[in-house]
Amino acid sequence: MSSWSRRLVALCGATAFALASQAALAKDVHIAAISGYFAQGFGVSIVNGLKKAEKDLGVKVKLVDTGNRALDYEEQFNNIAKSGEYDLVFVMGWELVDALQKTAAAYPNTKFVFIDGVLDSKQIIYANFAQNQGSFMAGALAALMAEKGSAVEGLGDGKAIGFVGGRDIPVIRDFLAGYEQGAKTAAPDIRLDSVFAGTFDDPAKGSELTMALYGQGSDIVYNVAGPTGEGVLQASAAADKYSIGVDIDQCNVAPGHVMASMLKKADVAVYSLVKDVVDGKGIEPGSIHTYDLKSGGVELLLCPQVVDKIPADVKARLEALKTDVIDGKITVATVK
Repeated sequence: MSSWSRRLVALCGATAFALASQAALAKDVHIAAISGYFAQGFGVSIVNGLKKAEKDLGVKVKLVDTGNRALDYEEQFNNIAKSGEYDLVFVMGWELVDALQKTAAAYPNTKFVFIDGVLDSKQIIYANFAQNQGSFMAGALAALMAEKGSAVEGLGDGKAIGFVGGRDIPVIRDFLAGYEQGAKTAAPDIRLDSVFAGTFDDPAKGSELTMALYGQGSDIVYNVAGPTGEGVLQASAAADKYSIGVDIDQCNVAPGHVMASMLKKADVAVYSLVKDVVDGKGIEPGSIHTYDLKSGGVELLLCPQVVDKIPADVKARLEALKTDVIDGKITVATVK
């Protein structure tokens, strides 16, 4: 056997050994995720990312559904942490923050990953999304379309857009900041009316608030309200107006009336972090992993049922604005 052949065999053997070692490592990687929202919205995207990691990487995943038992939150976190079994524990839901921070302090060797926000604790890892950038695009679309007015079917000439948030908390304010900046950048004279439902779990309230916004002249309303936002989308169909979905593809909730969805790719974020663990890359407590327009972590999806109603000049303007944000020519405001 030639020296070249021997080197090739050695290289192939080393590669096979590395792959086998990675597979063995993956089997020993245990991941947990805790939330009360796995069956809806953003939570579905998280589960999809974990399922992909299970299938592709061979890790073991445990889902813990907290339900609405507020008194049990800390106990559930403690049960996960004290076993010392899990390499990463993903957490989603602002109602869990107090219990999460207490348990993270009590069990510093457990790597908790809070999804969709950044807290004060340096003992937690953060999977953060540039929802301000995605919302900038949503605001630009809404404003450009509202500016077209009755030239587009289903729009009036009020030149106003709306926003329905869930609870009035920093992460929802971050959506609003981006939405407003995008709207004013694209069409400075557009009026923006915003309201907060005070809850993420009341679709009827979302519908009621959206109808009020339509009554005040808004033709397009951005839903940033979790399950409450289901009512926002349903109201757009009932009023024969338009809405914009959030977090996941919501085009089919009210087909023909949801103009776009601002996607936050939780599946991409979760899978990426799990793969880092499998690959032996360190993920340090206190680190912030941000997924933005440039990385594909957020995206404005134009709904296929409506896309033909969006004029070519609007689509071109959206692409130009997206490029400006990615290139740093536009810095989108944020709320910490």
